[in-house]
Amino acid sequence: MARRKRAHIEGPHDNEERWLLTYSDLITLLFVLFVVMYAISNTDMRKLVALQESLSAAFNADVLQGQQAISINSGQDTTVEEDQSSSGTSPVQSDLNSIKAALEDYAIGQGLGGEVEVGMAPQGIVIRLNDALLFSSGRASLDDHAVSLVRQVVTIIKPLTNQIRIEGNTDDQPPDGILYTSNWDLSTARALAVLKTMVDLKMDPARLSAQGNAQYNPIVANTDDASRAKNRRVDIVILYPADGSASATPIAMPSL
Repeated sequence: MARRKRAHIEGPHDNEERWLLTYSDLITLLFVLFVVMYAISNTDMRKLVALQESLSAAFNADVLQGQQAISINSGQDTTVEEDQSSSGTSPVQSDLNSIKAALEDYAIGQGLGGEVEVGMAPQGIVIRLNDALLFSSGRASLDDHAVSLVRQVVTIIKPLTNQIRIEGNTDDQPPDGILYTSNWDLSTARALAVLKTMVDLKMDPARLSAQGNAQYNPIVANTDDASRAKNRRVDIVILYPADGSASATPIAMPSL
């Protein structure tokens, strides 16, 4: 009698390659993470400013402002303050944001701290340079480091078509008398030195003017050495019409 063969019932197969699906998902997620991290590490300041302005226009509110524009305390008629437009998207404010971002990047990279300031004044945008960055005491000639700083300023503001006024300012102490007999002479000579350097750097001379204020346009009272140091400066004033309209050509900030 033939033996009956016992039926062999196979159980379900284990999927030994199922782990590959989980591994593939993990690799994809890691790739996305690295792409996002790379994008964050290469922030474009100009694009960030443009994003800020777009969001401000959409929500009718200032967003992504971070710090306010650097405040430069007033002298007689160059009070520097933040633009008060309701939306923060006026042409002057747009240019201010771009210039401020570019100069702050440069100043941080050069370790200049608070020696370079940018803000608003009734006439327009003011770029304020401490005289210690530009000149030796009682002198009006720029060394190589000073020329490099002026070159950065020219690179940033050259795309504008606004008129630009360079103002020299001193403290209330008279010069040593060797080269300049009065603060009028010294402040005017310093303004002209910056102007001539800007022309040498291919800035359109038709856009430039120079003005010496001597000690008569202080930021703070000349009460001590620290306050006098603040008053010794060169202001590069980017002039705007009274209605705050933009220059003929919108500014497009270059990369530094």
